[in-house]
Amino acid sequence: MQKQITEIWDENQLDVIKAGFDECILVDAGPGTGKTAVACARLAYLIEEEDLEPSNTWMISFTRTAVAEIRARLHRYVGDDALAIRIATVDSHAWSIHSGHDAGATLTGTYEENIERVIELLEHDGDVAEELNMVEHLVVDEAQDIVGARAHLVELLISKLSPDCGVTVFADEAQAIYGFAEKREDLGVRHTLQDVTPLLARLGEMKFKKLALKEIYRTSSGNLKRIFSELRTQLLRGSEDANGLHGQIASQIRQLADSSDLTWTNLKVEDYDAEALLLFRSRIEVLMKSQFAEAPHRRRLSGYSASLPAWIALCFSDYLDRYISERAFLQLWSSRIENRIASEYQPIDAWAKLLTVAGENDGSVDLHQLRRKLSRTHPPTELAIPEFGLAGPIVGTIHASKGREEDTVVLMLPRQSDFDDAEGEAEETRVLFVGATRARERLFVGSGITYTGSALDSQRAYRSKRNGPTMVEIGRTGDLNATGLVGRGSLSREESAASQQFLSISTDVMTEYSLKLAGQNLDWRYLVLRQDSSEQIAVLSKQFSNELWNILSKLGQEKSRKPPHKIRHVKSFGCTTVAIAPDDVILEELHEPWSRSGFILAPRIASFSPVFFAKR
Repeated sequence: MQKQITEIWDENQLDVIKAGFDECILVDAGPGTGKTAVACARLAYLIEEEDLEPSNTWMISFTRTAVAEIRARLHRYVGDDALAIRIATVDSHAWSIHSGHDAGATLTGTYEENIERVIELLEHDGDVAEELNMVEHLVVDEAQDIVGARAHLVELLISKLSPDCGVTVFADEAQAIYGFAEKREDLGVRHTLQDVTPLLARLGEMKFKKLALKEIYRTSSGNLKRIFSELRTQLLRGSEDANGLHGQIASQIRQLADSSDLTWTNLKVEDYDAEALLLFRSRIEVLMKSQFAEAPHRRRLSGYSASLPAWIALCFSDYLDRYISERAFLQLWSSRIENRIASEYQPIDAWAKLLTVAGENDGSVDLHQLRRKLSRTHPPTELAIPEFGLAGPIVGTIHASKGREEDTVVLMLPRQSDFDDAEGEAEETRVLFVGATRARERLFVGSGITYTGSALDSQRAYRSKRNGPTMVEIGRTGDLNATGLVGRGSLSREESAASQQFLSISTDVMTEYSLKLAGQNLDWRYLVLRQDSSEQIAVLSKQFSNELWNILSKLGQEKSRKPPHKIRHVKSFGCTTVAIAPDDVILEELHEPWSRSGFILAPRIASFSPVFFAKR
């Protein structure tokens, strides 16, 4: 470890990595300065050189994707000790404390309720204080985005640590793009906190030593480095008086980009490869561009369940033994996957991932344990697919792509608009900065369009146009479940088998389906049909039908219009795996063999389809 630190890191990075285990340091880390690598090296140094116990080191990261990346990096430094380090998001750490110290803890509450309960435990429960007293070092990543009740929670957690416990906080105020929106949301959230002071402001009242990472490593492009450094400095200096700042930064990003002549019309998703990230300000823009793209691509967007690779269901949908050996798995892979579908894994890599998630001491994989873990709302990152879609460029919002970087970034700048106040303008300017600094080699800038839309309370997006169809988002979490795929109340056993067979040859291609309103026998749900065919693939949940009525209500047309008999152009990006835990009662409603195997293929529907509401 010592040799590796000496050879790789610059002076500023070493100052952070080798700071004392009991020091409290606040690290100013702009984009591209190696923050994640330094954070991992710091933990590794503390374990290897300062002899800290891995299980007594904690790390709070902003996203589950970052958690997976950090754990993988740490494994290269400290081997299996990385598995003992408690690396998780704020919410995951909160749930760990909640479930470990509250016998009545359940997953039925909201994230905010979970945070509130943990704040109470931190303030009043002696057992929690005793657990925190064992922590030897805490690392907090992306501190600028921890706001509201979560900021209060982290502040309280830090205050309850042992006086000998060190804290390392990484932050970049120029990338703080969640505070303003969070403040508005917090106004409607009941918690014990009256103010919504962000974590960085709270830390300013504590005794933290300030360090900075200065050298930019993400890119060798001179113009990109100017965006990363000069524009960042300007942005930070201009935060106090933000009037006109948005326009200034947008103009300079255009000047420093490799090209700035893109428009909504000439931006074609199919012109970019898998190393490209196409960024938009709003969900509506992403949905519209994705819907009319002709080439396979991936979406990075909120509102969709974690996607699991189709090969899991292809291998195990009719495998009924509880355990599987490596040899048996490789035989399944050879007969069902090899040369039949595109997979990013080699079979030995897929097996290694299965072992990591549900391996046994004898070298086999426990499929019951695998099902339990994959059926969670947040399945293990080893197998979850971070983007929703097929191999190709990523199309997403700037917010959802924070922390991501690619060789080529296309940034569609929103049109200049008026801002209600300086705070709103400052945050919107930081959004532009975050988008521009995702690029490693090339940055192309274009002009977005004013695609406005609306959303239900469930966040399902829709866009109504006078004398035209209403574009409606289809494929959100809950639209399609196991009973709609192979349930006895939805399709016959023969229909289910035929559907699963069709999906098995459609796992890695874009497919269009149509929806047909079923009768009262299916509770007026929508059948998913093969395009221009009567062959049934699945039945959508009642959630989707109900929300079509909700959209009509929002449009003030519930008395004059009704949901249509048919919806066409429903786009699907190949297939995903649905996993069901062995003790889930829903298994009783499914056909064989899926009721016993617990693995089902599902179309990966992600559409923004035109809906023509019918006259009543």
